[in-house]
Amino acid sequence: MSEETEKRDIAEVTLAQMTTISDSEPIKLPASFIEALQPEGKNHAIIILAPNTKIIRIIPTNSNSVAKININIGKLSPDFLRQMGSIFIRLGIKTLYSTGLCFTADTCVYEGYLDSTELENVSTEKIHEEFKAIPGVSTVTIDMLTV
Repeated sequence: MSEETEKRDIAEVTLAQMTTISDSEPIKLPASFIEALQPEGKNHAIIILAPNTKIIRIIPTNSNSVAKININIGKLSPDFLRQMGSIFIRLGIKTLYSTGLCFTADTCVYEGYLDSTELENVSTEKIHEEFKAIPGVSTVTIDMLTV
């Protein structure tokens, strides 16, 4: 069996293509990527870059806007993630993507992204108020990102 034939018989987990990064030309996604990103007719996505890892994520969305929640934590308590999870469950909201990083024992950041359809039954003010009430949280900002 040739290597070409063998490749086609193996299930794939990822799609990959090499590209050139240039200021003068945008990165073009191949048709197979576009097809994979548009389940059920979705035609918007949030693009997230983590500068320290150089990893870009493209996450399809249900709408043309996403809320970015940034929480600065002065003192991270062992209970922080449980409390945060409880807030998401109580408010009935799901994140598209979330991440966090602790720079020191006293400086941590959480970021989460919500499709604006998650905000139909809860206001950003309520979300802000709930997260701000968690012990150790110093600031909460919510920015709307739109196409």
